[in-house]
Amino acid sequence: MSDTLTLGIDFGTSAVKVVALASDGAVVAHATSSYETYKPAADRAEQVPGDWWEALCQSTRRVMAALRGARIVAAGLSGQLNGIVLVDAEDHVLERSLIWLDQRSTQEVLELEQFHRHALSVTASPISPISVLSKLRWLKRHRPELLNRTRHVFQVKDYIFWLLTGVRATDANEASATSLMDLTTRRWDEALVSLAGVTVQQLSPIEASAGIAGRISPVAARQTGLPIGLGVAPGAGDTGALAVGCGAFAKGTAAVTLGTAGHVVAATQNRPPGVVGGLWRMSHVTSDRELWLGLIPAGGLSVAWLRGIAEGFTGHAPSFADIERLVESVPPGASGAFFLPFLEGAGTPWNDPSRAAVFGGLNVKHGAGHLVRAVYEGVAFNIRAALERFEREGVELERIHLAEGGAQSVAWCQIIADALDREIHVVAERDTSAIGAAILARCAVSGEDLELLIANSVQIARTHKPDPRAQATMQLSLARFADHTGWSR
Repeated sequence: MSDTLTLGIDFGTSAVKVVALASDGAVVAHATSSYETYKPAADRAEQVPGDWWEALCQSTRRVMAALRGARIVAAGLSGQLNGIVLVDAEDHVLERSLIWLDQRSTQEVLELEQFHRHALSVTASPISPISVLSKLRWLKRHRPELLNRTRHVFQVKDYIFWLLTGVRATDANEASATSLMDLTTRRWDEALVSLAGVTVQQLSPIEASAGIAGRISPVAARQTGLPIGLGVAPGAGDTGALAVGCGAFAKGTAAVTLGTAGHVVAATQNRPPGVVGGLWRMSHVTSDRELWLGLIPAGGLSVAWLRGIAEGFTGHAPSFADIERLVESVPPGASGAFFLPFLEGAGTPWNDPSRAAVFGGLNVKHGAGHLVRAVYEGVAFNIRAALERFEREGVELERIHLAEGGAQSVAWCQIIADALDREIHVVAERDTSAIGAAILARCAVSGEDLELLIANSVQIARTHKPDPRAQATMQLSLARFADHTGWSR
């Protein structure tokens, strides 16, 4: 199958990315189309499912035109976790999707934590406002008429899978993030589903990540430009797919991605039920291992937020090159300035959605470069806190891969290497969830060993080693970060 291509389709927080991947891991074509997030209130984040479909059609048509008839053998999907789509009996979407960033269900989380310990024992992960369970509980309380009219409850990529194929299907990685699935059996848990106010029949069946579960329908083919009958694999949630696309499948390799959010992921053997504080336990893309997730809710978002503030003052956002120059103009430690990157609450290891971002240590001698460097270092220290949480639980971390948007910054990569005091390896391709979805699609049709496929497909662009000259200052900054966050090392 060396002369064939697979497609990877990833619905991220802000855009869909489509890649055509060759068997050696080379990206032959790619396209991206964005969509809008609506914030009707500070604790709310919504998207229009029709916008996802329109963006997909634009991107797939561009990719297909670029391929000029090259043979595609399968497609795989990935998508942002914990966004919900409610569809009625006439197959109409009832409301905007509540995406993962939506935080309106904090009261429901408190109630679940207090009265429903079963959820923690079965899912083996903390409950948060991110989860589908808490969102559906909120709808059950505040919008019961919507759930009464709902025939199907989809997550983001699974809604797209249904539009493409007419088949309802999800995967265990996606399902395990919802707080509705039993991690041990990898099946929907009826008691948790009942707490959410829906039934198992309203949810998509859980299928293999690397298996063909549906085929492109004639209607979808006309709209997307994809071949009629092309096999589609359910793939994985963006966390599982990025783990595949970054190489966090084999023992000892962890991956850090810096998109809108920051993710820290590593594979581990299946373990007995139980919550690991500050981490999320999920199914990996095969049944023989779990995927553990550390979350930095505002990883790359922290930099985008700072650029937006600058734009408000000057009328234009600083360019990527401007940001790099500002960071490099300031020594390690940002002359005492620090930043706690909790714009969307604190993830790993704190798991506290109520925490707020903080700039501190500032005086009149600090300028724009100090603020930018403080943001970069704050996120880097959060990454270290997450990795140390993994190691405390016995997860071996021999190799660290870094990927996605933030990894394009050479300065930030070096800061992360210095903050971790470890060598890091930057993955060549930026859209790792789309790459992972394409790898899963190839596995579905070729029957090849997935670990070998990943090893042959994930390419490293460069390596950063810790700078010994920065270590003393970075250790002081790390201690300051720990003091202000209450991080127990």
